[in-house]
Amino acid sequence: MKYFFYSVFFSLLLLFVLSITYLSVYGIETTKFNNLIIKEIEKKNSSVVLKLEKIKIKLDLKKIQLFLSTYDPKIIYQDVKIPIKEIKVYSKINKILKSKIELSKAIFTIEKFKIKDLQQVAIRIKPSNFKSYLLNNLKGGEIEKASFDLNIDKDFKIEDYKINGSIKGINISIKNIFIVKDISSNFIVDNNLALINSIKAKYEGIAISSGSIDMKRKKNIEIKGKFNSQFNFKNDQLKKLFPKVKFLKENKVKAQGSLLHEFNIQIDNRFKIVDYDYKASGSILNSSVILKEDLINRFIESPIKKILFKKTKLEIIFNKSINNLLSLNGLYSTDSLKYKKFKVSNNLNKKNQNYLIDLDLSENFFFDLINFKTNSKKISNIKSKFIIKSNKLIFESIDFTQGKNYIFIKGLILNRKNELEKLTSINLLTFDKNKENNNFKIIFGKKISILGKRYDSTHLLKLLSSKNKTDLFKNFSSEIEIKLKNLITKSKLPLSNFNLIGSITKGKFDKISAKSDFSESKHLDISLKNVNNKKILEVYSDVPQALLTSYKFFEGIKGGKLLYTTVIKGTSSTSKITIENFKLTKAPLFATLLTLADLRGFADLLYGEGMRFDILEIILNEDTNVIKVEEILALGSSISLRMDGYIEKNTDLISLGGTLVPAKTLNKIVSKIPVVGSILVGNKTGEGVFGVSFKIKGLPGDVKTTVNPIKTLTPRFITRALKKRKKN
Repeated sequence: MKYFFYSVFFSLLLLFVLSITYLSVYGIETTKFNNLIIKEIEKKNSSVVLKLEKIKIKLDLKKIQLFLSTYDPKIIYQDVKIPIKEIKVYSKINKILKSKIELSKAIFTIEKFKIKDLQQVAIRIKPSNFKSYLLNNLKGGEIEKASFDLNIDKDFKIEDYKINGSIKGINISIKNIFIVKDISSNFIVDNNLALINSIKAKYEGIAISSGSIDMKRKKNIEIKGKFNSQFNFKNDQLKKLFPKVKFLKENKVKAQGSLLHEFNIQIDNRFKIVDYDYKASGSILNSSVILKEDLINRFIESPIKKILFKKTKLEIIFNKSINNLLSLNGLYSTDSLKYKKFKVSNNLNKKNQNYLIDLDLSENFFFDLINFKTNSKKISNIKSKFIIKSNKLIFESIDFTQGKNYIFIKGLILNRKNELEKLTSINLLTFDKNKENNNFKIIFGKKISILGKRYDSTHLLKLLSSKNKTDLFKNFSSEIEIKLKNLITKSKLPLSNFNLIGSITKGKFDKISAKSDFSESKHLDISLKNVNNKKILEVYSDVPQALLTSYKFFEGIKGGKLLYTTVIKGTSSTSKITIENFKLTKAPLFATLLTLADLRGFADLLYGEGMRFDILEIILNEDTNVIKVEEILALGSSISLRMDGYIEKNTDLISLGGTLVPAKTLNKIVSKIPVVGSILVGNKTGEGVFGVSFKIKGLPGDVKTTVNPIKTLTPRFITRALKKRKKN
């Protein structure tokens, strides 16, 4: 009997074990629970239409729960077929035995679920930021495959979940402006974590690859990610990316390269960005800027039409802490041949933008104010640190070097009109054909001090009289002193011991007292003073050619003494230039007049030892539109000259006329004055007195000279000649 009970017990136990094993390994297929499951789901949500084939029942020994599985169920929700391939649902054993289903877990997989179908399903979801984003920002593409593992409570609500799968061909629009296309990736998502990898996408010439994103839900949502991008931008694409950048609208820009991007974003529960950190590093392989208008600068010998870049490293740092950076380091060229090194960095701060620039240069640069020209065969370099603040350019330093030449500028500030607002100091040392031509410094303190050994003033007078005058120093008012041991002039006649004291008001001299020496016996004196709201400038020089070499009109003057006086009131001025006891040699304009007048003997004399003049006097009246030549009078032992006319400032049109008189004729007239004084005032004024009348008129490059060989002299000529000779 005892044996019988043992046998029955072990048999039942074996049967139970075998049943459990069979249920857990193979399971039982049945349709018995189909209607039960369908009714339960319809009870929870009447919008679901469900059709099931055979259901397999298996036992999960770990969870001590039965789970029901089926393949290819037909599920329709909101008239959308849900492409589920397999479903597994877990239920408590005691509920199954009572012909009830109380789900605790659901596992199912879907394949090829179109985004448009997903959006149709999402319409019935409760309003949320996720729903709004899903409906409004996603287009095209599909969920290629996804597995869902859901923990469900008795009310059919999801308590916990885990989802993994892949998406393909999705387009995302951001604010209907940025559209990221052909997005594909793998993903794993649960309550607290989302991992997205193998990200690929395209955006306006940017190909994204090898991307990954990690999202963690803590106090805030933390999103970390990185991805590679390859870009090949053309001008139209860059305009879309940066619509507010005026430079891209006006010029043609192309760029090709690759970048590695890393980012960290923290978002609160309302999807507001709390913190962010973005880094990008990579290289620009090739890029070009074709300028709409050639870049022309008075310092650059040749205009710049394009700028090319290659092998350029790019680094970007952008974060909420404002430790931002944009850095470029590579090679550039303006002629497709010579590539030079450059470095540019910017802190990307909207309020105070800090820049650091380091450029190698091969172009010819010419600084005419100091007569310094770079050598294009040698590399020069410019470094600068500056800030853009309140529409001002604030330069901490500008350092220019080429070999042993250097120009150092400190504390330069330009306002929004590019006017000089402040300057601390300038130090420079330059050479012309290996000879030192500039060595001085300028200090802007309580007064402006210019101190040094040498200054090359070759082009100074030309610049001061040019039409392209600038008001660079219009914001400066200060005392000024200049002490220079040597000045180099265009005539190559050296000036030594140049000393000047004076004052500047709004960038213009209002007081000057200056002296310098050509030699122990020859000097230069300059004075400027204010008298009754008029500026009076006087210049005296024992060597006129040192000051006149820049002007073609005075070409050929040798020796003599010069006195220049000008009275300036407002925008008009009256000037008088007097040169005494000088010789004229090889003067082109004068030679032309003599030749046209058939005074060949005088022309030969001009090209021989030259013609001596007792005096040259020029009187000018100048306003904003015209220079009126009141009189030019030259009296010499061989020949005399008088002319008047005007020069238009806007067009440079010259219109001069006058009389050229052999001196022997004039002397004969003068000698007869005591006897026949009626020549000056009588009815037969000037009878029998002859000279040469001429006119000079035309625009630059097209000036024409006409001559009338026989001309009766006017009393004015005779009177002016007598007056001058008597005075002398």
